[in-house]
Amino acid sequence: MTNYIIAPQVFYWINVLSIAHIIFGIFGAVFTVAFFCLLSGWIYNAGQAKDYEENRFYMKVFKKWAIVIGILGFIMIVLSIFIPSKSTSIEMLVAKTATFDNVTWTVQQVKEVVDYIVQAIKTI
Repeated sequence: MTNYIIAPQVFYWINVLSIAHIIFGIFGAVFTVAFFCLLSGWIYNAGQAKDYEENRFYMKVFKKWAIVIGILGFIMIVLSIFIPSKSTSIEMLVAKTATFDNVTWTVQQVKEVVDYIVQAIKTI
């Protein structure tokens, strides 16, 4: 069985997180626009309603939905900010796997291969 330095599933999850990053960003933007639309509708309706009870009802509805959509938009934007992009995930993965031990081992292997090639050329 092969011992992988990096498990192949990591690349799958990097792609999933990259897509989630984009989706949360889009939904966050949509919810933020919806929040400002509700807020402007709330402000507009405050000056237009003739009946006090009707105005009070609409203000409660607008306020409730504006708060819910505003919180959802904020959460989506924060998630979009803190979920790393694909390139950032790959950079973090490389930074995690590139250690001094790995570099030393790689340099030794390259030296051995070069020495083998030189010996092979000398015998020809």
